[in-house]
Amino acid sequence: MIASKNKREFIARRPWWVVGAVAVLVSIAGSAPAQQITPKPLAPPTPKLLAPAAPLLQKADPGSESTKDAQDGGAAAGLKPVRMEVESLRAIDVDSVGTLSAENGGYGLEMWFGTSRAVVEKLLPTLPVQTSSRTMRALLRRLLLSTAKAPEIAKNEQNAAPRESGKSLIHLRIERLSAMGDVAAVDALLKVAPSFDKDQGLLRTKSDVLFFSNDYARVCPLVTAQIRQFDESYWKKAFIFCQILAGNMDRALLGATLLREQGEKDEVFFSLVDSLGGLGKANITSMANPRPLHFSMARAAKADLPPDVVSSNHPAVLRTVATTPGIAPELRIDAAERAEVMGALDTQILRDLYTSVTYTRAQRSPGGSAEDERNPLNRALLYRKALVEGVQTAKADVVSKALGIARKTGRFQSMARVYTNILRQIRPSRDLLWFAADAIRAMLAAGDLESAQPWLELVRSATGSDNNAALLRDELIPLARLTGAISDEDWLPNVLGAWQNAQRKKKDGNTITEEQLALRSTLVFNLIEALGDPVPDEYWVSLMDGPAQRTTVMPRPVFLRSITSAAQQQRIGETVLLALISLGQGGPTEADPIVLRVVIESLITVGLEDEARALAIEAAVAAGI
Repeated sequence: MIASKNKREFIARRPWWVVGAVAVLVSIAGSAPAQQITPKPLAPPTPKLLAPAAPLLQKADPGSESTKDAQDGGAAAGLKPVRMEVESLRAIDVDSVGTLSAENGGYGLEMWFGTSRAVVEKLLPTLPVQTSSRTMRALLRRLLLSTAKAPEIAKNEQNAAPRESGKSLIHLRIERLSAMGDVAAVDALLKVAPSFDKDQGLLRTKSDVLFFSNDYARVCPLVTAQIRQFDESYWKKAFIFCQILAGNMDRALLGATLLREQGEKDEVFFSLVDSLGGLGKANITSMANPRPLHFSMARAAKADLPPDVVSSNHPAVLRTVATTPGIAPELRIDAAERAEVMGALDTQILRDLYTSVTYTRAQRSPGGSAEDERNPLNRALLYRKALVEGVQTAKADVVSKALGIARKTGRFQSMARVYTNILRQIRPSRDLLWFAADAIRAMLAAGDLESAQPWLELVRSATGSDNNAALLRDELIPLARLTGAISDEDWLPNVLGAWQNAQRKKKDGNTITEEQLALRSTLVFNLIEALGDPVPDEYWVSLMDGPAQRTTVMPRPVFLRSITSAAQQQRIGETVLLALISLGQGGPTEADPIVLRVVIESLITVGLEDEARALAIEAAVAAGI
């Protein structure tokens, strides 16, 4: 693919990006598949009354009391001074804008009141943006999108050296949302952010968001504008793709040739350009670190993507793989499952993907090996079997198997959400008492307390005549209390002893050791007390057997101290920020019970009890409670 001599001379005489720029703009705009929305500019606060240049006087009736008052005050006769409140206009702090107000999920205008700006700037880049905890992601998203007065610079910070990053808070917030893979949130915040025409980092973020969304009507004008001021290969490659979309194939191929000669090594890009240019099918052997531009080009070229495309742990990448037609079904399902766990993909999309897979005859009867359990196609097949099964007992058996696999792979809560629609179809009955534990745990893990209630009633009604039902009741007590299924009036802390005894019973041929029971008890007791129920001292004393110390991963002590202080002073933004950092990427399922307790208590203190309870449930379900 070599340019002719005349074409090379033309390129040498003029900047290559000028070629076809107007054509790109006209063609893309003329065939825009998406509607372009122009956000309304954010107006500054309107003062109550602007101060006039001279005293403003009002005519008054002669002889009136107001006239006498004016004369007594030394003003001209017949005139009354107008009392005014003067408020100066201040420029809007660009770091204060957001998309969530207190009325629609934000933490409120004063969420940073009392918090040092230096602390926020230091900690925002360290937020665990790729955690698999749905609750943490929701807390983080609200933190980054809330409209709030930016934290003030403390007096002792005003003369300090400039921060290393040199980035504004709005920039840091957008970076964190982008790392979360929340494409829609990034786009929404960029729309309300003030002008950032000279900020290449934010411009690239916006471009990436639009490429992830295949929004060519908005991205190509943006790209065309940037190649005039930024001499970067990113913009050059994006512009070449936009030329292809506009039908300027010859110019795009010339631009790609020049870019290769300048030393660009992006073979995935060049292979896709050749494919889009009609020079053969794209041959992509590896795409372990894909870019949004690559995905957009691959979709346009209908290219086959290699298996390592799902090796990325970036939520937006996984979501894109899951929703891109033409990719191998097992890759799409694997990506969709991981994206759903992270909250980057709607659960219904994963269900739809499960039901859209076609199978060979051999695939319709998978075995029970560990390898089969790790196969995404087999997990999809289980869901389809449960969906179409008409016999209640058989349906429950398939769901139980699927939930068992999910528990082994650490995805129980995700599969609980997936199977909720099927669980609601299974009617609680005495002959399904064996299934009650799975149904209750799954419903509670998915946050569907209403659907769990009939199963809980089944267990209660059967406890008088069925020893297994009584054992099941005792086994579920802590989880039921954590979710609110047991009221304050019905809660007795001494039932925790019955729960411990139920844990010691044999179940499915497996026994739990005293060490494992101690670890579970430590977690349960801390969660119970964090949510306001005191645990009797004798239960704590029973945990003192064994080593006095153990090795565990803990956040630095300063974070636990600071989160408690921030919560007591009702600094909600700082409390959430420190809570997320203290839990880390592993989230509540891997956090030490003491850390989890401090986080839960702190969130409750600032009014986030629902979120605190959700974290407790995540930890309990993951531990097999």
